[in-house]
Amino acid sequence: MLGTKRPHDDDEEGEQNVHPTRKQRMAIKEQSSDQKELNRILRKLGEELPEARIEATKELLKHLAEDKNECKNRVDRAVTRLVIGVCSGARASRLGFSIALAEVLRFARDGKRSLLSFEEILSKIAALTPANDRGGEERNYLLGRMYALHAILLSDILRSASDAEISSVFDSVSDLALEKEWIRSECGLILVEFLKTPGNGKLVLPLIVSLESKGLLKSPEGIAIWLTANDSFENVKLPKKVWHHRNPLSSQDRAELTRILLKNAVEVKDTEQLQQKKTKASGARQSMPSFAWGVILQHLYQSDDGKDLAQFWEDCVAKPMFSPNSSAERKALGLQIFSQAIKAAPAELLGDVVHGNIVRCIVDQRSKSDRTLFAASAVPLRTMETRGKSDPAAAAEMVSKLLEVAPPNLDKLSRQTVDGLLAASDSESLVHVVKVINDVCRTSSLLPPDQADAEKKRRLLADAQLSIIRSRRSQPEHFFKKGDKASQWLKVALRNMADLGFRAEQLSPPLADATRTVFQDRLISALGHMVNLPLDQAVVAPLVVVERLESSGSALAVKLDSDAMGAIQEAQKALAKATTRAESKGGSKAVVAKASQLLLSLGILQVYKQEPDGAEVLMDITSHFTSAKSEDSSLLLVELLLSFVAKPSALFRKLAEQVFAAFASEVTADGLQSMISVLEPKESLAGKRELFKEGDEEEEDGEDGGDGEDIDMEDVEDASDVELVGGEVSGVADDREEETSDSESSSSEDDAEGGAGEDEEAEFDRKLADALGTAGMEDDSDDDGSDMDDDDMMAITPHLENIFKERGKRTSKQENKDAKEDVVHLKNRVLDLLTVYVKTQHSNPLALDLLLPLITLTRTTTSQPTAQKALEVLETYFDRSKKQKALPDMDDSEQLFKVLSNVHEEMRVGGSKIHASACSRAGQFLAKVLVALDEENAWERMNGMYGKLQAEWRREAKSKIHGSVFNDWHSWSMQR
Repeated sequence: MLGTKRPHDDDEEGEQNVHPTRKQRMAIKEQSSDQKELNRILRKLGEELPEARIEATKELLKHLAEDKNECKNRVDRAVTRLVIGVCSGARASRLGFSIALAEVLRFARDGKRSLLSFEEILSKIAALTPANDRGGEERNYLLGRMYALHAILLSDILRSASDAEISSVFDSVSDLALEKEWIRSECGLILVEFLKTPGNGKLVLPLIVSLESKGLLKSPEGIAIWLTANDSFENVKLPKKVWHHRNPLSSQDRAELTRILLKNAVEVKDTEQLQQKKTKASGARQSMPSFAWGVILQHLYQSDDGKDLAQFWEDCVAKPMFSPNSSAERKALGLQIFSQAIKAAPAELLGDVVHGNIVRCIVDQRSKSDRTLFAASAVPLRTMETRGKSDPAAAAEMVSKLLEVAPPNLDKLSRQTVDGLLAASDSESLVHVVKVINDVCRTSSLLPPDQADAEKKRRLLADAQLSIIRSRRSQPEHFFKKGDKASQWLKVALRNMADLGFRAEQLSPPLADATRTVFQDRLISALGHMVNLPLDQAVVAPLVVVERLESSGSALAVKLDSDAMGAIQEAQKALAKATTRAESKGGSKAVVAKASQLLLSLGILQVYKQEPDGAEVLMDITSHFTSAKSEDSSLLLVELLLSFVAKPSALFRKLAEQVFAAFASEVTADGLQSMISVLEPKESLAGKRELFKEGDEEEEDGEDGGDGEDIDMEDVEDASDVELVGGEVSGVADDREEETSDSESSSSEDDAEGGAGEDEEAEFDRKLADALGTAGMEDDSDDDGSDMDDDDMMAITPHLENIFKERGKRTSKQENKDAKEDVVHLKNRVLDLLTVYVKTQHSNPLALDLLLPLITLTRTTTSQPTAQKALEVLETYFDRSKKQKALPDMDDSEQLFKVLSNVHEEMRVGGSKIHASACSRAGQFLAKVLVALDEENAWERMNGMYGKLQAEWRREAKSKIHGSVFNDWHSWSMQR
């Protein structure tokens, strides 16, 4: 068979003579080239980097415009591939393909060309995303259709479309929204974003009409779209007869609005659609709040300055979602909405958001770890604290409402949230916070109806006021304004605690005595936190309290006896004089006057609190002030301060340190010796009796032994603060400085402490009954137990002696343990005072009297922390002298050599490494002072003393002298 003649280049009919099969191969080859380029670009659209996707979109548009003859085909192929691409869940495919699709549609429907009609676009989208697929791809297809329709909205091609074309697109979106609950929310979101785009005003009504025809207007998404349209395009008149006054949030539509927001299924007009929708939405639960909540709340924040928010929140959130009968699912949804509002609401509206129903639900769910929403209820608490840290005004608004509506029994996380918000509140807003606390304490309608719960709530509020002050102790500037004037919130808080702690107020329900004691103790703790401030500031708060109590006159809850009132009156006269001196004098005299103010004001407060010996102590303080120039004044002051540090109270410990620092320069040798004498007794029962002047009489023993009992021997950071545990007061023990003031807590603590004692009593009774053979006597009322003869009594006598002997041993052991702790505690407190002394009096020759007692204490104490503390006092003394370049000014070198000789004797006695270090450093310090007095003679004599000591150490194998002493001496002596 003859083949077809090959055409020449100039043959006009050559192309027509090409075999059809060859034409097809050539077309496939050409298509393959385009396809490869398109595939390359599409792969780049799926990249995660936004820059890569943008670059790929530009390349795609360039590729489509290259060949005008093939432009339509290329666009058609590209749209097909892009619609298929948005159905993919791989990496960033949907995002990249939808953006590219929007640009391709904008290119295809440019004003100069119309390569694809709306009908073609919608048909292609519907064909490539079959909604009736019941396989695993159904979700991908629905999302793909949503992204494809979103691309149409993003492309802005609707602005030049006809009414029919616009309606067809919106109808497609509405139909998709009816498919599934979750896709309806996604469709609503893209429509809301579409309406926020400027220039879409003429598309608002067609969209609303489409949604109404599909029954979607009265859905959460429909409400969000309506509000967005109304806010974005105020000139567009929305349809009537949908909502009263064209406002979905109208009070007349509130019931329907609540039903819509809380109901999963949408209402549709068409009966067939309704039946279909019921089938599709049956059993669906809403686990996440719709985006519509955010739109609605944002609208309420901005509308009329948020005036409608409170009622909406009450009707649509607080009541229906957090009623006692609400399901766990509905409460979980409400907690998420609550968290959203906490994040976004303006600070001034947060009081409306923090609702009593919600707070009670959170506290109830947090009360037990097995509650359904235990973990979920923690989220809003943490959200509140996070918001408060970044917005002090919001913190104050939230905590004010929390304290008002919270039940008395708060869990640990709820208490932490309250404390965190109180700490974050700014000074300006704290005035409102403490006023709310004051109002709640006094207003029966704001307190729980039950008397016991009302008292617990008041105790919670007492702790809140203490927390405000405690959280600001590291930022004292919050306490004051205009220098050292108390800020308004501080004065209100202190006066409130003073009134509720001491004044006789007619409250409903009446204030219980135990709660009154709580307010007193919280006031003392608050003052304790402020006593640590510089003296000018430390005196401010006590003066505010004393002034308030003085103004109370006879309106005290508990009347004082004549001796107490007389002591207070004399102290107030002295306080007035001290105040005048503090304001008129300068320098050290002003410091002493302010220290006197501090002593007198806190002494007065102790009398009002009716502390044991309070009146006697106040009279001593007044006597010291009035006889400040007498010889006994310094000794009296030291004795007073020693009595303060012996008390289990952080306030008095800090007070003693503060006042002692002011009066340190006036301390005489006798006063210093009084402090040294506390360091000498043994840490035993005999030592305690020596320190506290305890005799054998039971009455005296009972009086003096009470102050020191159950006191931790180690000096740790002040923890006098209290926490509220289940509405009860629980003290956090630190040096046992603050006695728990809640009677219930105290009784429970007594029960706990007495548990061991009761067990011992029961064991003793059992052994005694076994010995006497009377174990069952109590059950036999007719048996008087008198049938034991003399022989029987003689037989059991040895058993009785052993039983009572064992009991005596146990009692004695416990007494010795308690006594040891009491003595160690007092020694630690005195060491605190001596630390204050050496910091300011390092150049005072009297300070040298401390060397030997402190060295001896490092050896004799049974408490290693106490030994370390004594060494630290010495090191503070030496380091401060070195830093200030001020040695004690001594004239008598022989006295110093005598002290050095005694230090060497301590080295010979031996002891721990702490003791050796104390001896070594003290010896070097004395050598430094001696060299400063007479370098030539002192150096030779000291060197001989150390040489003799070293020879003794080398000669005697059993010498207790530490070799480190000589290494330290050699290193120091080599320095010039």
